[in-house]
Amino acid sequence: MLTCKEITQLVSESLDRPLPLRKRVSVWMHLSMCRLCSAFRRDQLVLKERISDELERASREKMSEEVKLSAAAKQRMVKELSKR
Repeated sequence: MLTCKEITQLVSESLDRPLPLRKRVSVWMHLSMCRLCSAFRRDQLVLKERISDELERASREKMSEEVKLSAAAKQRMVKELSKR
């Protein structure tokens, strides 16, 4: 049986990549019996989801900032495009 320290390491690794079947089974067995490690896994999943959401939001904000043009820039673009 793996220790709680080993399980938390495996839980952390599993957030980034799939674990081999044997390790997944060991983690699952340990989590079914250990409420502290189960809580750790749950907290890590919530944290990963919140970080992912924040990165996505920041990316959308950055993209919208890059797209914004001043009125003068828009007029210049329209003028140049109408020449063609």
